[in-house]
Amino acid sequence: MTEERTFKAWHRGSDMTRRDVLKKGLGAAAVLAAGGTGAALRSGGWTAIAGEPYDCVIRGGLVYDGISSEPRQADVAVRGDRITAVGRIEGPAARVVQADGLIVMPGFIDVHTHCDLTFKRSGLKRHLARVMPSWKGNYNYLHQGVTTVVTGNCGYGYTDVDYWFGLLEDIGFGTNVYHLAPHGMLREALFGPDHQGPLNASQLDRLAGRVEEEMQKGAVGLSAGLEYAPGIWADVREISTCARAARKHGGLFTVHMRDESGAVKPGGRPALLESIAEVVEAARQAEVGLEISHLKISAPYNDLRPGQVFDLIEEARRQGLDVTADQYPYTAGSTYISILLPDEFKSGLGVKDRYKTRSGQVEIEKAMAEVFSYLPPDRILISFDPNDETREGKTLEVLAETTGRTPARAYAEMVCEDPPPTGIFFMMKEADVRALMQPDYVMTASDGWTVPKDMTKPHPRCYGTFPKKIREYVLKERIVDLPRAIRSMTSQPAEKFRLKDRGRIEVGYFADIAVIDLKGLNHHASYLDPHQYASGVRHLLVNGVAAIENGQATGERGGRACRRS
Repeated sequence: MTEERTFKAWHRGSDMTRRDVLKKGLGAAAVLAAGGTGAALRSGGWTAIAGEPYDCVIRGGLVYDGISSEPRQADVAVRGDRITAVGRIEGPAARVVQADGLIVMPGFIDVHTHCDLTFKRSGLKRHLARVMPSWKGNYNYLHQGVTTVVTGNCGYGYTDVDYWFGLLEDIGFGTNVYHLAPHGMLREALFGPDHQGPLNASQLDRLAGRVEEEMQKGAVGLSAGLEYAPGIWADVREISTCARAARKHGGLFTVHMRDESGAVKPGGRPALLESIAEVVEAARQAEVGLEISHLKISAPYNDLRPGQVFDLIEEARRQGLDVTADQYPYTAGSTYISILLPDEFKSGLGVKDRYKTRSGQVEIEKAMAEVFSYLPPDRILISFDPNDETREGKTLEVLAETTGRTPARAYAEMVCEDPPPTGIFFMMKEADVRALMQPDYVMTASDGWTVPKDMTKPHPRCYGTFPKKIREYVLKERIVDLPRAIRSMTSQPAEKFRLKDRGRIEVGYFADIAVIDLKGLNHHASYLDPHQYASGVRHLLVNGVAAIENGQATGERGGRACRRS
């Protein structure tokens, strides 16, 4: 049964930190060493022996280094935050994990997240991160085996790298974080949310200058969201100029394209193909590496096929452009419900004030009639509503029925709220999801965010993207082989985003290491019950710090705010 059919079927009817005990990933062994006892301690499956040269040795696992097509039986030794040896390691260590029957691989790298928006959109509630281990630890990602995330995607996020990284360093975040300069929010900060049309030369210089400022602070590139206001008003000249500013400092360009559907444009070409052509041209003019975010074919489909998408991308690659993409293995997307409206209605993440009147809402209702022709109200689920939490986990159809409104009327009222709710939209075909993950230039990414346990009804991709892909599409359906899937989650994103010394099991690289039980690896989050941690990640090191032991979060946080090097 597909996700969409399953969705319709069900629709009808003291976490304590151990920072004082486990210090810098050395655990109780460090305490023993300080006392000079030379004793051994067993805790949580680890063997600690005081005073030995290695801090940790992972013994007997099947190692996938993130690069090679074939794994090898090997031990991996760690000292401090680095991998110091790979092979047969005889010497003892402060901590030893026996990985017999398990696989050892680099921690996963998720290049498309909105972990920053969990903080940015929470207002004063963001301070709860200090006392909520699941929030500050980024547990929903750790349990997937993710050790590094990239924020600032889709043109949204913090406009000041220093401020964002200062916040992360203050709370001690659980995963590594790299950041992109967000085009949309930089533009909005300079010129307001409703500055329509192209920028003049002076304005464009100011915007490009702001991009350069954030690059100099350590951003890894520029992101744009051309389906959101104010990104909808940016033309190729503006995009390419800002992308060129990122490229001058070694950055890349990532983009949420203008239209990801098969809707037929006035010239007869599918909107998705026009959108790909647009961003490829912008990257060509800027001479910058391009990452197409969350590649998909959304409704209306109009017989648009994955092969047509591949043809366009591969032609650009043949011409020498560095074009890659990322994708999540779900048939539903998630964002603010305002995304469903035509561009003329949009302002920021909501709608323009003139549509918040009764007559304006009538115009919204008329526009939604066409949307419902390819995305019915029973396939629109409210996942987060800061204005009314009772709506979360209900479809637009149910909300309309329970309030005595039409679906269009219910939508019009909600989208005019500030901020509008976030929705989950079942608008992709399973066959397309399978096809789009297969090319070797497509990476794995969640498009998710940090989720404090049991808060809101987030998309299950926040909890399950990486285990789901391996369990369902690698081990079960064999659509992608395991080494290729691992590469798409480790070394490939590290290379594309230039994340120095990450993404490989290799001497000298950071000790971001996942020890996984493939038989037990699985995702458990669903659309109605999303707060379910993935299983199968037995041990996880982040910069050498033991973040997970025997499948449980330790409370230790080894993540770092990482600047482009």
